Amino acid sequence: MTCVLAMFAGRTYEDVTAAARWAHPGYRAGAMMPHSLMRRIAHEWGLVLLSSIYMDWRFPGIVGVVSMTSKTSGHALFWDGEHLIDPGGSDHFDLAYVNANAVEFTQRAGDLSALVELEQIRPPATKACHLAELF
Repeated sequence: MTCVLAMFAGRTYEDVTAAARWAHPGYRAGAMMPHSLMRRIAHEWGLVLLSSIYMDWRFPGIVGVVSMTSKTSGHALFWDGEHLIDPGGSDHFDLAYVNANAVEFTQRAGDLSALVELEQIRPPATKACHLAELF
């Protein structure tokens, strides 16, 4: 989570770990970063992040997936708006894996505004369609 937050925020790994230690003095670099800490750091940097089961693929975001090495833990990937990037350098993750194993998506609140507006104008009984049809 530390690496993808750095990528998402345009900061360094060291910036993220320093901010984590500021917010939670017991935090150790390399330790698992809870979502609450990630959002607190982002908030301090002026980013309002929302985590949900939705992703607007036109914008950058953090993609939480089931780990390939341990099915009881997760892994965070970075979507830069065009490419899926594993901070560990693996090229084993692709959109097919994300579609099958995504747990959660995190994006800036403003980047999800089109999805929120869409929900407000479409009646709930409307048939399902692919997101690409809407934009």
